[in-house]
Amino acid sequence: PLGNEPRAQVGAGLFGRIIDGSGRPLDSGGPVVAEGFWPLETAVGNPLRRASVTRPIDVGVRAINGLLTLGVGQRVGIMAGSGVGKSVLLGMMVRNVSADVVVVALIGERGREISDFVGNQIDGATRARTIIVAVAADEAPLLRVRGVMRATAIAEYFRAAGRSVVLIV
Repeated sequence: PLGNEPRAQVGAGLFGRIIDGSGRPLDSGGPVVAEGFWPLETAVGNPLRRASVTRPIDVGVRAINGLLTLGVGQRVGIMAGSGVGKSVLLGMMVRNVSADVVVVALIGERGREISDFVGNQIDGATRARTIIVAVAADEAPLLRVRGVMRATAIAEYFRAAGRSVVLIV
């Protein structure tokens, strides 16, 4: 109503942090220190003007690199039933992917799955280049949507700054 567009806090102060869909910290790291803000909603570009995917990206999982090679700029979804190992696969990718910045959006996961992912899949060196946006399954649907938008906005900010970014949703 006031004409202000919704924006996400962005900057190096987010590295190693776990935030919710509203940008509030879920970890014990104190307030999030932002260098700036990035719009949650950006204009969608013309898909016919996107560059072709021509360079492979090393996701750190040999089976994916060898059989299902992913490319820089490619969009991929990993979908499966519960209990089949998605979190373990995502953890392997987060730890080993060849990117400067890794933004992980854990949206709609059970609370214990979020804490397990953070505690068992992310080590200290990985955490230094990772930003996690977590919205549990029992949160409001609008907050889950905002969580995806926030993670995307953070990734777009670092991409615009010239960094190599992987967004895992």
